[in-house]
Amino acid sequence: MKPLVLSCLALFLLISCSDNEETSTTSETFAIAGKLLAPNNTDPIYNGLVSINKNTTIIKQTRTDSKGEFSLSIPKGEYTITLSKGKFSTEKEIVVNEENPVTNFTLDILPKIAVVTGHYDKIENILYNIGLVNPINGDPLFDIIEGINLSGKTPINTNNHNHGPVNTNKNDNLEPNVDFDFGDLIASPDLLAEYDIIFLNCGLNESKTDYNNNVLDYVTNGGILYTTDWAFKYLNGITNDNTEYLEFYTPEKSGVSTSTEAEILDQGAITWLEINFGISIDNFVEIEGFLNSWQVVNSYDSDSVISWINGPVEYNDENGDVISENKDLAFTFLVGDGGVFYSSFHTHGTIEGFSDLDRVMEFFVFELSDIE
Repeated sequence: MKPLVLSCLALFLLISCSDNEETSTTSETFAIAGKLLAPNNTDPIYNGLVSINKNTTIIKQTRTDSKGEFSLSIPKGEYTITLSKGKFSTEKEIVVNEENPVTNFTLDILPKIAVVTGHYDKIENILYNIGLVNPINGDPLFDIIEGINLSGKTPINTNNHNHGPVNTNKNDNLEPNVDFDFGDLIASPDLLAEYDIIFLNCGLNESKTDYNNNVLDYVTNGGILYTTDWAFKYLNGITNDNTEYLEFYTPEKSGVSTSTEAEILDQGAITWLEINFGISIDNFVEIEGFLNSWQVVNSYDSDSVISWINGPVEYNDENGDVISENKDLAFTFLVGDGGVFYSSFHTHGTIEGFSDLDRVMEFFVFELSDIE
């Protein structure tokens, strides 16, 4: 019996050693590193989510730093890597082995975006410059919707306010490119629901506020809304007539400052600007994107709203007296399954490149997408 016992023991040890060797091999890990870029394949994406997946199971996750860079270690094998910043993403198949050079990943799966035109704001130029454009024919990869001259409606009278110059910077590729206008959009819950993100430029037609409940439903159901300055009127349904989230100052459009040295309140934004673009702002940035009659936010609910920028400004009270004090100027907040961005200033962004303020607005475009 002893030889049989010894044979069985030897076989057991052989199998055990074999199992240990296989476990050791499959558990060996290798470092992978990469960089996440905006659709223009140039600008780094801060705080993007990096997920390593195998057979639909998440193996590991991390976040990109201020340079858009990440690194992590995983076992040798074949994986799917998904990188995202909110509603922007990209997905690739990768093989992890001893040789893993640093790889650039570009956000190429885009949300469906609508931009509603306005007299004074040109967020479409920012979107164009961050790469939401067909590289072959120059067409924007988002819908541009007429927001000024609506069918059967009188255009906004731009002489009623001391508003400063109308933005005349023009890119022929950034004209309205759909067969409906803002009036059609806001009146249709189904049409609104087609878009992941909607940008309302300042100076759009203000005659459609009867449909503000549609705007509220759009955001509550997961839509993301970007609004600037005079477009605040389309937030009244969301703010429950100025009683929730943001309280807009009365009299309306009473801001008189045309610029300010404002403090950026988020360290991530500060570091991203300085490291990647050499914008050394010491927490401050020059904001010149004000009309001469801009909308002041009087206060906000700090429990539900994030303020991003604060600066000294001047505005008129109900008696016409000038008040000088610091005011918060840009905000994000959640509403149901969606979110809102609002700023009292906007961008006159050019198609030739970015100003410092344009870079700040670029940061907000991706942060807006990631609001959750």
